[in-house]
Amino acid sequence: MAAILALETTAELCSVAIGNNEMVIEDTRLAMRVHNEIVLSMIDTVMAAAPIERHEVACIAFSAGPGSFTGVRISAAIAQGIALAWDILVCPVGTSRVMALSCLEQDHRLTKFVTSRRSRQNLVYVAEFAARSGKVSTTSNDLLVDEKVYRGQHRVVSDSQVALSARHVLKIAQREVDTWTNAERGLPVYVEGDTPWHVAESS
Repeated sequence: MAAILALETTAELCSVAIGNNEMVIEDTRLAMRVHNEIVLSMIDTVMAAAPIERHEVACIAFSAGPGSFTGVRISAAIAQGIALAWDILVCPVGTSRVMALSCLEQDHRLTKFVTSRRSRQNLVYVAEFAARSGKVSTTSNDLLVDEKVYRGQHRVVSDSQVALSARHVLKIAQREVDTWTNAERGLPVYVEGDTPWHVAESS
């Protein structure tokens, strides 16, 4: 299988990975709002370290959100730019799915669970998943809800319990070649109601 370059910039960690069916090389760092300053050099680092030539990269996958407003857009913009420059495809991967795969790797006993990521104030992004035979499927896509909604009703895994990784983004993209698309379609995931702004009332 052709190689994939993957990005994860939606949280405090900045993570880049490149790989194919035989190997994966990953560089993950604590970024704390400096993703835009380091992510391009991290891409150069993994490209230089991997026994993979640029022409072997067929797709750039990225964690598409929901997540940090700026972080999500950094991944999308870089993925689109590289895809256009290299004439390759992109694969937007929902960040909740990246979380879910990481959750399952940490605890193979999980069967049904909810991922939860902080949005603002008391609001969180949640998605529901089912796991079976080491594979995760989405049973309910991302919603923006009050954090109390799922409390005590489901096994909830929060973003503070999971370290997001470009390796997981890459793994999902490997399994879903049919979702690879043109650069202009590599867009962030938007969740209904996910904006703090309101239309001003006319006086």
